[in-house]
Amino acid sequence: MISELFNIVSPVFFIALIGYLWVKQGYDFPTDFVTRINMNIGAPCLVFTGMMTLGDGLLEAGSFLAATLVSIIALMAISTLFALAFKLPARAYIVSLYSTNSGNMGIPLCLFAFGQEGMSLAIAYFALSAMFQFTVALFISHGNLSASSLTRVSMIYGIAAAAFFILGDIEAPKWLMNTTELMAGVTIPLMLLTLGASLARLKLENSGRMVLISAFKIAMGLSIGFAISTLFGFTGVERNVLIMQSSMPVAIFSYLLATQYNRSPNDVATMIFITTLMSFITVPLLLTYLI
Repeated sequence: MISELFNIVSPVFFIALIGYLWVKQGYDFPTDFVTRINMNIGAPCLVFTGMMTLGDGLLEAGSFLAATLVSIIALMAISTLFALAFKLPARAYIVSLYSTNSGNMGIPLCLFAFGQEGMSLAIAYFALSAMFQFTVALFISHGNLSASSLTRVSMIYGIAAAAFFILGDIEAPKWLMNTTELMAGVTIPLMLLTLGASLARLKLENSGRMVLISAFKIAMGLSIGFAISTLFGFTGVERNVLIMQSSMPVAIFSYLLATQYNRSPNDVATMIFITTLMSFITVPLLLTYLI
């Protein structure tokens, strides 16, 4: 069991560690460029190939998408109550506490732990989560929301393309599948390298309070994952992926919003770092239970 867990977790943490040490050694890592490549090209390809892998099972995955939506809303609702109850800066803490690093960490973990089906479901969770980040989270941080913000969710184009082929019962051209699969394969390691590089650049504030808040965030995600998967009657891969994705650390994207709109960026950075460190313990323990 220990060797199996190591085989699942180590690729994720080691590749992120490479990105972390690369930046700490003073080497240049173009985070903005890599992030743009990932979000504008890599992520749509990843979503496209993930949906094409599900194929006819896409319609059966509707319940998983519904459960994902419920879990995200539950995370946001509890995060809001927590921030208001403890009189924390609401705009910063709601966005960071509800978010999960379902892309950089969640997708590769689900791939290694639960196979191709697990990765496809993890991509579906990530796609829906990203839509919330570019709309609801952006509105909370900035206080303004326009219809054009949806056009920034480039994954929509990958979703639309996959839906065209699947629902139309049309076989995708071989060249298209080869291209998107190759780009999707590059995207996952780039996500992990970017995660490590981003963590290396965060400016942290030492605070015992932040440790307690970070522990609450992980516990909340785990609780909601278990509760929603039970509510929907999930078993097997669907259950495992929903729990895993719901319990991921604070998303890096929340720090970008906090920095851009001056929403307690140091607090958010500290939460990202601490919850990621906590995941080094919680993820193996969770996998021990799930598999």
